Amino acid sequence: MDFLKNKLLTIVLVLCLAFTIFIGITANKKENTGIIQGTITSTVAPIQKYLYLAGQRISNVFSFVSSISNLIEENNKLKAEVEDLKARQIEYDRFKKENEEMNSLLNFKNTHKDLKLIGANIIAKVGDSWFDVIIIDVGSRDGIKKGQYVIAGNGFVGQVTEVNENNAKVVTLIDEMANIPAKVSSTEDIGLVSGTKSTNKDKLCKISLLPYDTKAKEGDLVVTTNIISEDSSLIQKDILIGKITYIEDEKLNLSKVAYIQPEVDLSRIEKVMVIIK
Repeated sequence: MDFLKNKLLTIVLVLCLAFTIFIGITANKKENTGIIQGTITSTVAPIQKYLYLAGQRISNVFSFVSSISNLIEENNKLKAEVEDLKARQIEYDRFKKENEEMNSLLNFKNTHKDLKLIGANIIAKVGDSWFDVIIIDVGSRDGIKKGQYVIAGNGFVGQVTEVNENNAKVVTLIDEMANIPAKVSSTEDIGLVSGTKSTNKDKLCKISLLPYDTKAKEGDLVVTTNIISEDSSLIQKDILIGKITYIEDEKLNLSKVAYIQPEVDLSRIEKVMVIIK
């Protein structure tokens, strides 16, 4: 494209130059003065003008076409840079989230030095969008046993219910069959924590079988107890489960049930730790 543009422009300029030289030569010869000189000048000058204008227009056309080609090339380059930035942003967000989770787990480990913990990655989440069950990438060869508790950096996640050699199944506290022994921190009232039926994405859990005269109230914290439900289970007490949002009478029992906002956002966690001793 640049070659053609330059070639045409060169032809136009050469023609203009040739006419100019011709006029100059004829002007310096006395025999060409008078009517002949005037006739030639008046004939050639308009041609020079139109050739020059035509050359400029052709040059402008090729410049415009050339600029479009450059813009397309620059646009493709910018698109590639945008895609690269998006990939870098995703990678940055992933590293940032992993770093935050690791720091949170490390803080938990540092404040519970009496516990033996093993880290695990969540490799699957089950239960539509509620994450009632998760699968972790540690199993019996890592010392995982049925009944052990699983935590995130800021609180309780669930309990191991099935163990394979390389992975394990964990029922989380928002599963309706969880039945985790727990207590209200402020009153020491004991109950069982399990998930609630809900179509709301902010699925809650609840602690049921609280005494009918309980003093528990909205905002109180619910934590795990060390009540052993199975002989092979090691239950760690005082792990934060969540905060009470409201309390009501249980319909089938002369007791109260308190609904809890879980401390751990199960939809976001990717790393956990299992309390193995």
